[in-house]
Amino acid sequence: MKPRQPRNGELSFGYFFPTGQTDHVWSDEAAQATPPLNRGVFLDMARAAEDAGFDSLFIADTWSGHQRAAERAGHQSPKYHAPLLAMGLFAVTQHIGIITTFHTTHHKPAHIARMGATLDAFSDGRWGWNIVTGFGHPEAQLFGEDQLIEHDERYDMADEFVDIVKRLWTEDEPIDVDGKYFRARGRIKAPRPAQRPHPLLVSAGASPAGMRFAAKHCDQLVVAGNTIEKVAQVDERLAPLLVERDRVGAVAATPFTITIVRENEGEAEEEYERLQKSLNVEAAIELAADILGGIESLKALYGDTGFEEAARAWGSGQGILKLLGTADQVTEQLIELKQRTSTSNVLINFPLWNPQEVRSFRVVLEQLRDAHLWSRPEERAFSW
Repeated sequence: MKPRQPRNGELSFGYFFPTGQTDHVWSDEAAQATPPLNRGVFLDMARAAEDAGFDSLFIADTWSGHQRAAERAGHQSPKYHAPLLAMGLFAVTQHIGIITTFHTTHHKPAHIARMGATLDAFSDGRWGWNIVTGFGHPEAQLFGEDQLIEHDERYDMADEFVDIVKRLWTEDEPIDVDGKYFRARGRIKAPRPAQRPHPLLVSAGASPAGMRFAAKHCDQLVVAGNTIEKVAQVDERLAPLLVERDRVGAVAATPFTITIVRENEGEAEEEYERLQKSLNVEAAIELAADILGGIESLKALYGDTGFEEAARAWGSGQGILKLLGTADQVTEQLIELKQRTSTSNVLINFPLWNPQEVRSFRVVLEQLRDAHLWSRPEERAFSW
């Protein structure tokens, strides 16, 4: 058993693990400069992240593979299945947590309960679940449906789904559920998850339905906002929902960031501007068609802009918080983020990723350690 540990006001840091040559900056230069994805690279990257001190790896995942321009350029392709990839990474790491994506709309609760319990027990309590309800009609069609179920109903399904999974994880006696969307009778085989009360649960829905779901079930809510003020606005929307659930302080914002740390002032900003010049617009439009077609929060993010302009903005990461600068400057930005929001975890995405780039973030983490805002996972024996 591994009871969840309080963080006592510290930050934790998740590394947005590469599941494509590029993530959230669809730059052809970035795709060409990053290593080809294979077993050796995955293992090197996981070990580099643990070496640097990252608390966790976050592995995003989608099913549909109909994008052609994106695949040719290496953008978000290949994409290894997150939970299977995680088992290999757990085998070569000791302390870092791994959060994997599972879709509630396309599985049965017993599938996720069994796979999640195995991942958590095998890793000694280092697994977390990124709960996703689905991405667009092409993905639904892979699973035999004509189109993806309506947005808010998917969250109703996910609510029932997660309730059943939690019961399968925690109840010793067989369960008997005849719900609106799912039926389940019996109990899963051991092992059960090592973490108590359950593995870390994460979601990223910023719609009203998504926020209600996070307030009821989750420990972290991933936030896409390009300023500290926008992250704070998510806090304001989430706070009354947590009061209703008697879960004040139980869920905190996890801002997603594009991060570049360089030795000299101005170099990181110049690098980001240069990457935008090689934006692959065709690939960005393809990828945005999937996401903008299925996630209401991204539509809202760009307001009334046209589809192509929204795709360009999304493809260059304009809607995401930037941590650009020297180690000192990035540390100062993170301290301000902590002071002005409820942030407890930060997702770090390096556009030009490689093991050396990941290890370079250690300087920032050590400065935060000196400020008593972070400690290494092995020191506290927990990954979040």
